[in-house]
Amino acid sequence: MASEFELIRRLAARLGDGAPEGAIGIGDDAAAVPWGEGWLLLTCDIAVEGRHFQPGAMDTANVSDIVACGGEPRHALISLGVPLGTGDARLDELYDGIGEAAAAYGFAVLGGNVSRSVELIVDVFMTGTTQRFVPRGGAQPGERVAVSGTLGGSAAGLELLGREPRNEVERLLLQRHCRPRARTDLSETLSESASAAIDISDGLSSELHHLARASGVRLEIDPARIPCLSALREWAEARGEDPLERALHGGEEYEILCAYPPERDALFAEAGFTAIGEVGTGEGVFLGGQPLAAKGWDHLAE
Repeated sequence: MASEFELIRRLAARLGDGAPEGAIGIGDDAAAVPWGEGWLLLTCDIAVEGRHFQPGAMDTANVSDIVACGGEPRHALISLGVPLGTGDARLDELYDGIGEAAAAYGFAVLGGNVSRSVELIVDVFMTGTTQRFVPRGGAQPGERVAVSGTLGGSAAGLELLGREPRNEVERLLLQRHCRPRARTDLSETLSESASAAIDISDGLSSELHHLARASGVRLEIDPARIPCLSALREWAEARGEDPLERALHGGEEYEILCAYPPERDALFAEAGFTAIGEVGTGEGVFLGGQPLAAKGWDHLAE
């Protein structure tokens, strides 16, 4: 089977240019159509229990897609595939998590659909709005490359699932994986000043390549400037591992990778971004001067 992104490209090619005039279609974190003086954002994300999600965390992926385009979430429709024999308590727990997410992020669940399936499946369709759409493909040579927050904790937390944490470090890592947070606090900064953006859901290395390819640029990244979660550093060093590996290739962070003009350094630093490199001419992604491979999450991989 083709990889996730090969399949997306192949299926998109079969549709042709079906987007109406003025709309932004396949290729960004969300689609967009003109809406008054701004944009209506549209995104969907499917999750299969045991592979993609923890209860209550599914909406975060959709909200993060909206944020990466400079928007704020507004509405959601949720479709469920429910296996035979699923207990009411299990579904109540699931919807309690969805309700918590809706309250925290400020969107309304307006309806959805239910069907029987082999595994528990949750598909979330979400709308958002923004005054200015931020694409993946807007980075320009001479700009900064930056990430929000700290990275790598979710990948370590995934490894700790299934057992009680033995100390505070493990508790923090599990929390980072099981209770992710989309960065709705960054929407305004991104919409006003970012040239390009993408959320870090499949791993920083993969997202760097997506942004570079969409923008037609080369990205030069300084490994010493990549912000690792402090708990990850402590946990990885105790195991004799390099925390940078998980910060680069671990997914489900829901932080934001972006490019912006250097005169906006103070604004992005104040918002919580760390500049990790520069945009140059050419193509590809280079870490410390060496080509960086994309090793992030592929939803279709074995």
